[in-house]
Amino acid sequence: MGCGRMCASQYCADCVRWRKMGKPLLDNQALYCYHNEAMRDYFEQYKFAGDYYLRKVFQAEFQQFIRQKYPQRKWKYCIIPVDQQTMVSERGFNQVKGLTASLKTGQWLEIDDDRHQVKQSHKNRVERMQTQQPFILKSPAKVKNQFVVLIDDIYTTGRTLYHAQDLLLKAGATEVRSVTLAR
Repeated sequence: MGCGRMCASQYCADCVRWRKMGKPLLDNQALYCYHNEAMRDYFEQYKFAGDYYLRKVFQAEFQQFIRQKYPQRKWKYCIIPVDQQTMVSERGFNQVKGLTASLKTGQWLEIDDDRHQVKQSHKNRVERMQTQQPFILKSPAKVKNQFVVLIDDIYTTGRTLYHAQDLLLKAGATEVRSVTLAR
């Protein structure tokens, strides 16, 4: 329910907090649980050590899940490029775009992270939750009356996805949901 936490048959503490803040829940769907050693090792190698070939481990399954859950006749896909400016130069690629390479995504929907100073992975839970809106929507008119699926690699606190959701809803998106590889 809510965020896609694998073990929850009811809303988790994070979802309860988001609801108390008046946020419409993202109905996030996650394929895997991040809180196990194998998944953490995978992301350490893929995302932080820059082993781009590892995108192929989950790429086909992740893209198939997105296509089945959200057929494009109704939904527009939006990749959250949170690392586009800050990490691509270091890593050489955007890990989310690597996982979704053959999806026909809404490239017209760009979220700019020029104000994103410190990587989310370097922040603790409190620091993540206090992060101010880092995104700028470059083409707000293109999301008006659209159903948008945000696609990201990991949902930890949800802060990044909820910032994106706020921006899209303010621009007139009808509904915003999310899909992540891991939660």
